[in-house]
Parts: sequence; C-alpha cells; structure tokens
Amino acid sequence: MITKPTTSHSESIIASKTNMDPVVVCACDDAYVMPLAVTLLSAAESLRLGSHLQILIMDGGVSDENKAMLKETLADHPITISWLLFDAGQLETFSVSHHVSHTAYYRLLLSDVLPSSIKKVIYLDSDLLVKGDLLELWERPMGDHALLAVPDVACPYLDARISMNNFRRSHPYLASWKPVPNYLELGMNENAEYFNSGVMVIDLQKWRDKNLSEKLVHCMDVNQEHIWCWDQYALNVVLHGQWEALPLQWNMGSHAFEFPSTEHSPVDKSAFELMINHPKVVHFTTEWKPWHFGIQHPYRSDFFQILDRTAWKDWRPKRPPFDWKRSWEQLMAGSIKRGRIAYLKMKSAWAS
Repeated sequence: MITKPTTSHSESIIASKTNMDPVVVCACDDAYVMPLAVTLLSAAESLRLGSHLQILIMDGGVSDENKAMLKETLADHPITISWLLFDAGQLETFSVSHHVSHTAYYRLLLSDVLPSSIKKVIYLDSDLLVKGDLLELWERPMGDHALLAVPDVACPYLDARISMNNFRRSHPYLASWKPVPNYLELGMNENAEYFNSGVMVIDLQKWRDKNLSEKLVHCMDVNQEHIWCWDQYALNVVLHGQWEALPLQWNMGSHAFEFPSTEHSPVDKSAFELMINHPKVVHFTTEWKPWHFGIQHPYRSDFFQILDRTAWKDWRPKRPPFDWKRSWEQLMAGSIKRGRIAYLKMKSAWAS
C-alpha cells in the first residue's frame, strides 16, 4: 500500500500554483542536498526570462539546516520549493550499493504520492548540471507516450549485440550490453532502446490510468534476481513500448567519456558528437563524483563554479585519511576495468 505524502505544503497549496509553470520533481537525502543545490541553481540560471519552476522534493531525510541552505541558495531565483514526506517503507527491501540509496527508488511512486492535480512532471536526479532551458522539455509534445527519456549511452539497447552495427568496436567500453538480462522471457523487443532514469518527462495521468506505480514496485519484487542498475530495470521493463527517446544532449552521463572516439560510439555518431560538445544536461553518473576528493571530470570546474554561487560557497572536498582498504579497492577497480577492456578488445579482434 502506498501512503499519500504528509507535508507542511498541503495538496491545496501545491494545486493552487499555476498550471503554466513546469513542475520538477527530485528525490534527495542529506548526502545529495549539496549537488541538488547545483542542479536546481543551474536549472534556474538556464531558464528563459520570465519563467518559473515549481520544485517538489521527495524528502529522503534532509536536515532542517540543509533545507535552510537550499532555500537561501534559491531565494532570488524563479523557483518555488515544496517538500514531500511519505511512507517509503515498501522500498526498503530493494537492494542498494555504491553511491545509490533508497531515494533512487522514490521515482517509482510518483503517480501515487503526488497530488492528483499534477498531471505532468519533469523528473531530475540530484547530481546534474543543467545547461539547457527546461521549458524545452516541458513544451515537448508527448503524444501517446507515458514517458520521455534519454537512451543510456552506457548501455543504450536491450541487446547491443543485435542492435549495434559496430558492437565489436564499442563493446569493450559499454557498461552492459544487455541491461535487462531476462528481456526475452519478459517478451521485450530485442532491438528496443534502454533509457537512463536521471532525466524524464512523465505524463502522470497516463501513469495513474495504467496503475504504473504499483506495477513498477511489483516488477522489482518479482525480478530481484535479474535486476541491474536499480530502479532503471523496472522503469525500462514496465514502460517498454510506452516511452519516446529525447536527444542525447538532455542526459549526458559520465560514461560518454569512456569511448575513445565517435567511431566507438554505441549510438548515432552525429548525435553523440553533439551531446559531447553541447550537452543540455550533464549527469554525474557512476560512484565517482566531481565533489569527491581527487576525482577528475571534464565538467568538474563547472560544477564548482555553480557551487560557489550557493550557500555552500567555497566548499571543497578534503583529502581523506589514508586508508589501505580504500586504496586497494580503488587500485583493484582500475585494474579490473582495464583488464576487462583489454580482454573484450582481444576477444572482439579474435572474433573478427
């Protein structure tokens, strides 16, 4: 059973806001409130003049101090924030690992926990740098689709071996060539694209009409042995055939920089190049974030330039105490990654 939100911002207050304003939903806990400030401030600064955003934050445990700092950050910008508290207990049985907490699953409940007056939302992860005008997404026609999303450049197809002409060249650099391992048993189209859930435009009315929140949770329950990449498994399975692809620019994940050239790109070369050179949303995917000590990313300096215009101004990560275990794990992770790429390149060359 899904419990409706309990919040100091009642449904009547949320519903009273103009329907002309884009509604943006995020999910956050204390670990991600600082990067969320960068996400929202960059979104506000990229918004066309005269526009306004309604921000609904699904509260996964944010302290009053951090809420006040976020409010201070956005005080002079065209953004209104409401916090949503709800019972997410049914999600606590789902597995988490690395940088992912249970807040990643909150988006599965959107159609049931948000007020019925809200018919459409843009969902944003809390680790983004927004460089494009979100009104472009909001005004994009959805047709009969329940969802608009961006193919995941790390694993853009249900079965890359079948869907990619340059599979042998690109394969070593993919995060997964079959992100829904049991897609055939589920009756899914082998040539279908696979999307990343960090940026989505959602037709909530269609989700409600089709009871999708309940179906998403059920999908997680009955397929736990097959799940890869947390919430994205259920979203891609349940919404199979019901979503439309957005341009790659709207969700450039960190994995895009793993491919040595456009020749290795797992997607259309021109679209890949446009995404790399002119991203509208930079998504800091993977567990290696630019706000962690010693982590390099092409948009790391951009992240801190925005951060310095928030209430976290001048914050920088400190060098952690030396830890043999952490150092060994990082060394092994790098060695395994390099070994995997070398093995797959050799295997692809041998097969050709």
